[in-house]
Amino acid sequence: MGDGAPWIWNLAEEHFYEAIQIIDLYHAREHYWNVARSVFGADQDGLNRWTGARRKELDRGKVERVIEAIGNLSPSTETQEKALQGEKAYFEKNKERMRYAEFRKQGLFIGSGVVEAGCRCVIGQRLKQSGMHWTVKGANPIIALRCCILSARWEDFWEYRASA
Repeated sequence: MGDGAPWIWNLAEEHFYEAIQIIDLYHAREHYWNVARSVFGADQDGLNRWTGARRKELDRGKVERVIEAIGNLSPSTETQEKALQGEKAYFEKNKERMRYAEFRKQGLFIGSGVVEAGCRCVIGQRLKQSGMHWTVKGANPIIALRCCILSARWEDFWEYRASA
């Protein structure tokens, strides 16, 4: 799960080469909204109509239709043209990571909210309390222990430690 930044996918390829890569749906939506704001500006009706159609297409994993819709827009300035080309390239480069209907059928998450909530629960509740300051060396063992406790693997941890 990522926002489309190349470094994320480079790390994923290096460490999890067979993993399914998914662009966070919220981030993908931000990109077609950038297009709409650039072209439609204050035209609220045009903006809502255009983004509503893109939302349905993206939710169905029809990224090619989103790309086509961006290509069908007529930019009136060089700035708009650059914005459209950049966003179109983003969708083209990441289209296989935006097959949201397929991902849903597989029971996969398409938003990073679950991961972010997990981080708040596992890490934030223990390591980000008022007045706390941690080094990476000190925080990593605490995070590992929290993961063991919260995943009901506390006994497994101690069995492993005893046998090591």
